[in-house]
Amino acid sequence: NDRTPTTPATTQQQQTNTIAMQTIGPEGDLPTLIARQDHLNVLCYIRAHKLREPQTVVTHGKLLLGIISDADNDGGQSITMRRKPLGLGNAERLAALEQLCVASLDVGNLPLAESCLDAMQAGASNSLVAKESPRYRKLLGMCLESSGDYDGASKVYDALLQDNPSNAYAAKRKYCILAAQPGKETAAMQTLNDYLSKHPGDIAAWNQMADACLATSDFKGAAYCYEEVILGCPLDSNIHARLGEAYCTAGGLANAKLARKHLAQAVQLDSNNLRAWYGLIAAAEGYLEEVEKLSGKGRKEAEEEGVEVAKEVIKFGGEKLMQVYKGTEMMNVVERMLKESSELL
Repeated sequence: NDRTPTTPATTQQQQTNTIAMQTIGPEGDLPTLIARQDHLNVLCYIRAHKLREPQTVVTHGKLLLGIISDADNDGGQSITMRRKPLGLGNAERLAALEQLCVASLDVGNLPLAESCLDAMQAGASNSLVAKESPRYRKLLGMCLESSGDYDGASKVYDALLQDNPSNAYAAKRKYCILAAQPGKETAAMQTLNDYLSKHPGDIAAWNQMADACLATSDFKGAAYCYEEVILGCPLDSNIHARLGEAYCTAGGLANAKLARKHLAQAVQLDSNNLRAWYGLIAAAEGYLEEVEKLSGKGRKEAEEEGVEVAKEVIKFGGEKLMQVYKGTEMMNVVERMLKESSELL
């Protein structure tokens, strides 16, 4: 018998591997759980997979917690909540209330979100979470933001940061408060810059800073931010395309070369990224225009280094776009655009 005997260690390793391969959260997919009206596991699935499905959370959260919303005489909402839903422990109820509170704010239902906060504090002896806890104050700050009380929300986040200076969530919410108010763009960028100095690994924050730089026409700053984003997602074609566009718009021979490099990387990662193909042609055109501005030795070196490459890029990109739009209404428009590009060759 050539079979390898199964030892306890082998069995334990197999069990570990099986557990590691299993999908986190409840078994089954979301549509199946919704069809079963399994409200608790619908919420658990959405939390486990970090999905943004606010309307689904509101629908199933209200059913799970026994919440009834009726329009009152003033045109608002009257919220009735079952004191303690049957079959739910305190931990499950608190998690559902938190999830429902955030989803309610996402769909613009502030009364429902506030009722969730009240339910967490239903009685001094039966409260699910202390008012002084960061868990509760985070939700309170978001509700204040949603109501337009930015000063009140800022005080909540300032207190959270005073208790814990490394509270990334509170720091990001302070940026969001400033970004939501017209005329405070500079203060918002400074707040985000301070956040990034303490949390340089936050890719989403770097992407947000890039958008802020583009809004102020700081293309070199945007390129720097996108370089940081690429460190976290080097295989994202769209990020390479945006970085190439930022370099191309910033201008200059060196930036034109960098733009061409990243846009070429973008089309290599996703050959159907039409935005990257257009950008690649534009970057090659920009390179040729920058070379035309040079004279003497500098121009000769630039011509030897990349002029022929740029011309071939324009031809190759044009052929690709013609294939994509062949037989469509856009064919003539693209053809005229590419004809203008061919004049540089």
